[in-house]
Amino acid sequence: MLAMTTPREALRASWEDQQNVHEPERELRFRLMLDYVGQLTGTPTRVLDLACGPGSITRRVLDRFPSAEVVAVDIDPLLLDLARDAFAGDPRVQVVARQLADPDWTDGLDGGFDAVLTATAMHWFPPSALAGVYAGVARLLRSGGVFANADHAPIAEPVLRSVADKLHDEHLRSTFADGVESCDQWYERAYADPRYAGLWEQRQQAFAHWSGDLLEREGWHVDLLRRNGFERAGAVWRQGNDALILAVRA
Repeated sequence: MLAMTTPREALRASWEDQQNVHEPERELRFRLMLDYVGQLTGTPTRVLDLACGPGSITRRVLDRFPSAEVVAVDIDPLLLDLARDAFAGDPRVQVVARQLADPDWTDGLDGGFDAVLTATAMHWFPPSALAGVYAGVARLLRSGGVFANADHAPIAEPVLRSVADKLHDEHLRSTFADGVESCDQWYERAYADPRYAGLWEQRQQAFAHWSGDLLEREGWHVDLLRRNGFERAGAVWRQGNDALILAVRA
């Protein structure tokens, strides 16, 4: 007999669906992220999933490296609930509420991580806050540990950047015209669930300081990472105006 899908499982599945629409090469980015972690650190034993959402990266880390332990942090109350439900009873995973914009966001987190991984989240931070996130990541990583950030890092050349934006916009328009759910629609539907009554206001407060659309080129991020504790950094993959930037702690 097939197991019944719970409402939280259905929300996690539809999260994956809409994220795959917004980021068509999402699975490739995740695979490359873990490929580089394996090459640079060996089999990781401790991983930090930064801005974890419902646990997408955490799930892929555990599938790839079953012996790893993962600390997954986020601030969105609904996404934290979905992540805690996803890994309930799994001693390898600790899900923690943490406001990454706070200067002391690393307090209480044990360091020595082999890898810190994040996707499509860092572009929400203003530059000053992002510098604090990068510095905190460096403090939490062991020497030689890897930070992998898959996010928007536009092409520096303006004409090519504009073409990449146009191609991505055309992809979204054609996909959404077929009735596929967008990220904004997912949030609207998910927070309308009576189970999360009152949590939308908490989310609005938690994200009030986030600016969004920090569209700085790869080199800007590389410079910021090097100024905040990383020995080397660079993009290892690009699809249009999205890139996977890796940095290795000194």
